[in-house]
Amino acid sequence: MTAASNAPRPGDRTFVGQPKPRDPAEIGLGSIVLAHEGPDEGWWEAEVIGINGRVFSLRWRDYPTQPTILRKAGELALLPLGDA
Repeated sequence: MTAASNAPRPGDRTFVGQPKPRDPAEIGLGSIVLAHEGPDEGWWEAEVIGINGRVFSLRWRDYPTQPTILRKAGELALLPLGDA
């Protein structure tokens, strides 16, 4: 086995993602993504702080003292291209 085969992969608890991923496979610890707050709210920037399979623990970027939120991979969106 090579060291590369032991590297964390998307979905692993220790996978460090791209800061501003351009593909869902790049989402990992430290990534900034968009998450939906609720049916009457919009999408907000959140930082990935934990991963358990395809469920991500997130902290709101602008409200870091709010409780951690959990979202499935399909409930996240990527930031738009350009300066965000």
